[in-house]
Amino acid sequence: MTAADARGRVKRPPSVTGGVLLMAVRALSGGFVILTVVGSWDTFTATIVLNGEKLAQTDPPAAGALLGGVLAVYGLYLLLYLGLAALVFTGRNWARVVAMSFASVSILVSFADYELGGAQITLRTSLVSVTIDILILLALSSTNARHYARAVRDARTARSEPAAR
Repeated sequence: MTAADARGRVKRPPSVTGGVLLMAVRALSGGFVILTVVGSWDTFTATIVLNGEKLAQTDPPAAGALLGGVLAVYGLYLLLYLGLAALVFTGRNWARVVAMSFASVSILVSFADYELGGAQITLRTSLVSVTIDILILLALSSTNARHYARAVRDARTARSEPAAR
């Protein structure tokens, strides 16, 4: 079980701290991807293909709008992911489970892409993100992380019960 300090607070295990740090690294690497795409805007808009034609050749504003929309959605996802990391850090069990689910889905998508003849898993494609996702899964699925999240929930419940009476 997770130790508690003299005030009844539950001590956060290193696996939770490490998992949250890895989640932050994952989000920051996504931010780096956004900055890279913005820095090479014309190159990336030129690669968008719609109905078999390069969209930048037929409708350059539409290509820019599409890429901007994708980046905006991805940026919003990264912000929500950082919020999820904060909730994991504070001991929310549902957030821990959701974070592990996101990591699992990300790993499965990379595997499916590779298996269906898509991108190879290399340093330039998805090796780093798959590695981070596996480490997040390992950290947040540890027994200490589970006990911590449940102990925090129990402590919250114990604090709120006397107030309800």
